[in-house]
Amino acid sequence: MKFIYLLVFVIVLVVGFVLSVLNSAPIKINYYYGWLEMPLSFALLSAFILGAVLGLSSKIWSNLMLRQRYSKLSKEAAVAKKEVSSLRTYPAKQIN
Repeated sequence: MKFIYLLVFVIVLVVGFVLSVLNSAPIKINYYYGWLEMPLSFALLSAFILGAVLGLSSKIWSNLMLRQRYSKLSKEAAVAKKEVSSLRTYPAKQIN
């Protein structure tokens, strides 16, 4: 698994290097209060990294919520299983 992460990291570095070599023309990015001038490759690479960080953080958050829900449901299932097993040990009443 570490090999896959290393491979992805190297690919991202190579793509960033190729973009920086091929797209070195400066661009203006307009913000609400001003503008920023930077190379196109840096803008593309930073947008890619920002998207990856936001995507991973949302996945991690979703995974944490699912683990919390799983923990709660497994505790409830254990309690229900214990109740069912204790009901089976009681003798049934005769109904006439």
